[in-house]
Amino acid sequence: MMEENIKFNALESKVLDLLENYKKIKEELVVLETENTRLKNKLRDSQVHSLNLMEEVKRLKVVNGMSGNQEYKKMMKLKMNKLIKEVDSCIAQIKTNS
Repeated sequence: MMEENIKFNALESKVLDLLENYKKIKEELVVLETENTRLKNKLRDSQVHSLNLMEEVKRLKVVNGMSGNQEYKKMMKLKMNKLIKEVDSCIAQIKTNS
């Protein structure tokens, strides 16, 4: 009977240790999930900011093209020609489908 009490106490001690470890891991999980959410939000904000900066760069290139800079004028002319070709292609497809 004494030996059974010793085994029971040892088992009880191990269960209590497991419960304590479980609580610690659960608390750590909450902290990590919070950090994960924060980092995801930060990443999303950074991506939005990056897209905004890319749009600003495009606008600045257009402004530079209009201001007389030859390099940007050439670039804008090439873009315009590409867009005109796409429109012409769409018009041709509409005519063939009609």
